Amino acid sequence: MASQNNPHLSSPPKHDPKETVQLMLGLVNELHKHASDKLEHRLPRSNNEEGSETTIRIVSSRGEEQLIPMLQHHLGLLERKLIRLQKLREEVHEEVSEHLRPLKAILKQVKSSTPFPRLSNEVRLGLRGITTKVSDLVAKVPQLPDKPTRQLKALSLYSHSPENFGDNNGNRIIHLPGLHENAEALTKLKAFRQVEKEFMELAIENKMCLLSFAVFPENREVHRTMLMYWWIGEGFIPVEGAEESVREALQVFTDKKLVEPVEERRKVAPSSYKMNPFVHSSVIHLSKEIGLFDIYRKGSKPRMKQSEMGKVCLVEGSSAQPEAKARKMESADRIETVLNVSERYPEFAFKWFSELLPKMLQKPVFKSLHVFYLGRWERTQKRNIEVPNPEIMTSLNFMPHLRLLSFQGISTIRKLNRSVCKLHKLIVLDLRECSDLTQLPEKIESLHSLVYLDMTGCYMLEHIPMRLAALNNLEVLKGFVVSDTAYEGVACTLRLLKRLKKLRKLSIEIHRDDLGVHQLMEDLVKLKALTSLKVTWRKNLNTVRAGKPDDFKKIESLPDQLKKLSLQRFPHEQLPTWIHPHKLLHLKKLHIGGGRLLKGFGALPEKATECSVETLRLTSLPRLRIGWIELKKLYFPNLTFLEKYDCPKISLTPCDGNGIWRSDQDDQ
Repeated sequence: MASQNNPHLSSPPKHDPKETVQLMLGLVNELHKHASDKLEHRLPRSNNEEGSETTIRIVSSRGEEQLIPMLQHHLGLLERKLIRLQKLREEVHEEVSEHLRPLKAILKQVKSSTPFPRLSNEVRLGLRGITTKVSDLVAKVPQLPDKPTRQLKALSLYSHSPENFGDNNGNRIIHLPGLHENAEALTKLKAFRQVEKEFMELAIENKMCLLSFAVFPENREVHRTMLMYWWIGEGFIPVEGAEESVREALQVFTDKKLVEPVEERRKVAPSSYKMNPFVHSSVIHLSKEIGLFDIYRKGSKPRMKQSEMGKVCLVEGSSAQPEAKARKMESADRIETVLNVSERYPEFAFKWFSELLPKMLQKPVFKSLHVFYLGRWERTQKRNIEVPNPEIMTSLNFMPHLRLLSFQGISTIRKLNRSVCKLHKLIVLDLRECSDLTQLPEKIESLHSLVYLDMTGCYMLEHIPMRLAALNNLEVLKGFVVSDTAYEGVACTLRLLKRLKKLRKLSIEIHRDDLGVHQLMEDLVKLKALTSLKVTWRKNLNTVRAGKPDDFKKIESLPDQLKKLSLQRFPHEQLPTWIHPHKLLHLKKLHIGGGRLLKGFGALPEKATECSVETLRLTSLPRLRIGWIELKKLYFPNLTFLEKYDCPKISLTPCDGNGIWRSDQDDQ
């Protein structure tokens, strides 16, 4: 009888995991409601850090009393993931259904033509468009671990079987010979001599930076941030002022026509670069001549090999090479760099070091290794990288001079081994798009040389260890998680971040429903070096608990040094007065997105404000109502760039079909 009256006790549906999770969540919520009085143990009131307020704290979340809130939190995450998967199924169904009719038309046209039909230009264009869209869909669908032996799969990539379309994003790997394969002919060309002349005029550091383009495929876009991380690790550019150094080097290469900036209308300035095939072949030749990189062979595909200068590039199929085994990799103790160019299964690289340890009495012998870049370098998510055995990361204990560690895009890493904490000289820890990562090591403060910590896209991270606030040299922190109350007492808080005196760039993920922009900024204004801030609310704000703009009078304006501000899923109907345009006297870039409630920028000024914002991005703001004249002439008179997307009530803007307006192209 009880099960008939209580919907939470009914049988779960057989084929809908989302409904099953919702059913579990209902049970846990009811359990929490009835058990909360018994589980909450309150401590005496105690003064907080500032000594002015008192709080009532719950016993550490490690105790049993936090099990129910933690279970609620995990079920909520699982429910949101299942909802996203369902939306993805619907999107795939819609997209694929749209292509059925044109495919049938193409088939009919081909069938009705001659016995040996040639595809018309129209048909080829249609097929190319369909292929591109389906390829994009493939990239969006998460790849599940497969069972076959990875070495066999790697070998099969290079076979000529027509069935070989499972890997490499659905494309068979085809090797096309480059100009560098015929070194004698290449070096006789006048164009090569011009590249060589420009190369010889570069400073020694810039020469090494330019030659690093040899490892990437020709005409492939490489992002500036990846180059910066890599060049810092190699020691090609100084850590202090690295962002300016990489811009200057790329500008020199651009001026000499050695690289080309990738122009994008929605970007104010280029952030990616590529190298044309001829310059690329010339750089490959120069790189091989001095022994920097050695992955190309005449008449064969790129192959993994340690260069004379100790650089090892992992390429597709490396896991099937004899050198993948530790006993076959010569002089592993002299390796300086391990860089994953195109390998999907790179875990063998750990074994080069771990299998030699017993012979070397467990001493930190790998003093030469500075760069361990096992993740992907591409911005696209099409290359899925798998490291199925996280225990092998214990070999990091024996890499004491490592300066760069990148696991970007490795989906199978759930937590960082505590051996990471032994990397006392580490400057860059790159964890971007590690989608399964849930935990950082508690003793993270031992990474006292760390300057860049990038956790962008680590959506499963639930809290950041409290000891992170002791990283005194940290300048860039991306993906910082503001945890919910289940982690109170063990998680790093915004208030603790004020200890990071050098912090310049910060991006935050808020997993609480009681933290509005006002309380947030009260803590962040104490970061005196902060120039760039991005905040994303992952939970809908509880406006009753979060307060209203008028309730917070302590902040009068944003810090003068803050130049870039991004507020995603902005939770309020109104901007606080200190973000009104007439208060933004130093801010240069402003992005407000996903604010379903936001209505405006404050009272309409009678004359143009002194707002200094030049770049404005407004995305997914369905209730924001304003006209172009008011926006440009009164609120943001110094505006030179506007992006407007999914903002139906922003009217009469001169934006193009992509929602972009640029002052420098106004007359074009």
